Amino acid sequence: MSKNDGPSVGLALSGGGARAMAFHLGCLRALHDREILGKVKVVSMVSGGSVIGAAWAYSDATFEEFDGQVSAVLRHGLQWKIVREVFCTWEGPKIVATLLFTGTISFLIAIVLFLLGKARRWLGIGTGSVEGLLAMLSRRLPVWGSLTTAFEAALAKALFGDRRVDRVARPHLVTIINACDLRTGTAFRFGSERSGGWRYGSIVGAPPPVAKAVAASAAFPILLPPLVEKFEFEHKGSRRTNTVSLTDGGVFDNLGVAVLEPGRAPDYSFHYPVSHIISLNAGGGQLEGEERHFWWLGRVARSFEAVHRKAQDAVYQRLHKYVETGDLKGFGMVYLGQQDHRLPWRPADLVPRAAVKDYPTDFAPMSEDDLRMLAARGEQLTNLIADRYLRDIMV
Repeated sequence: MSKNDGPSVGLALSGGGARAMAFHLGCLRALHDREILGKVKVVSMVSGGSVIGAAWAYSDATFEEFDGQVSAVLRHGLQWKIVREVFCTWEGPKIVATLLFTGTISFLIAIVLFLLGKARRWLGIGTGSVEGLLAMLSRRLPVWGSLTTAFEAALAKALFGDRRVDRVARPHLVTIINACDLRTGTAFRFGSERSGGWRYGSIVGAPPPVAKAVAASAAFPILLPPLVEKFEFEHKGSRRTNTVSLTDGGVFDNLGVAVLEPGRAPDYSFHYPVSHIISLNAGGGQLEGEERHFWWLGRVARSFEAVHRKAQDAVYQRLHKYVETGDLKGFGMVYLGQQDHRLPWRPADLVPRAAVKDYPTDFAPMSEDDLRMLAARGEQLTNLIADRYLRDIMV
């Protein structure tokens, strides 16, 4: 990019379920009002950020119409839409068939593998080849349906229809919907220009549906099973079919900024260099330290939060360093969990962090008051950050 080039803005929408959707909605309102949203060239999305980011990118509706549609989805929630898919469509029988057939056989194989492993270690019996065959059989068992495929169907009906990831509605916009492949522990990305992962290559043939990409990106692993899919890939001049096991993109990068960072090797990763990065982060912020989190669910959830925060701190340190070295011309972080006393200045009507930081990330119906507060904080913080760090792209 030459010095005479205009700003090339990358927008990253973090995960965080319905909380992220409502917060990001307010952020997008402010970016739209300041005429920054129309200058975005690349949008990278994760989990809840993928739902609202894709709803904007893949719709040619006016911003006001988009705003109304997303607000309606938040008020009604997605949970009941998933339940209807399970009990009122063919998704239910497919889920039951998967549980009865694949679940039962997987359980039996697990028991046999356990016993064979003990026999091999304790008695010295050569069971390695049998264990390998059983493990291969387990990996090839079909998955006809799950709560995540029901989630995909609900998203298709509520927002995306049968639109595919290459059919972006906003002019000159590149999209990346981030997921994580559990088989390889690497990023898997659905993009308007290409989809795939560095371990597999790029998907060939018909581009995946937007609803499938968003469902994979938002499949929070504690609540939703991975989306198991077969794709044909092209990698280093050869083609082969592989099965991937896709879960929430936040497992790998909950901020969605990785594809925008300077200096990434395009041979091994998706890379879309930009001059400015705007990161919308719906995280709750600093951990309070008031609870022990002794029981399983609490300690697992808090462990996820701690790992995410540490990884995010490192990312933001790198981004600030890129601005200092000139590799980025500008960087703005809009952070729901920002400590209020550390803001450059505080509007008189600022929605306090404490009022929204603990809003759950599930997709349950959202009250009008919660929607208003989450969106208002996003709008207020975005205006503050734009005034402080993004003046050169508002010209």
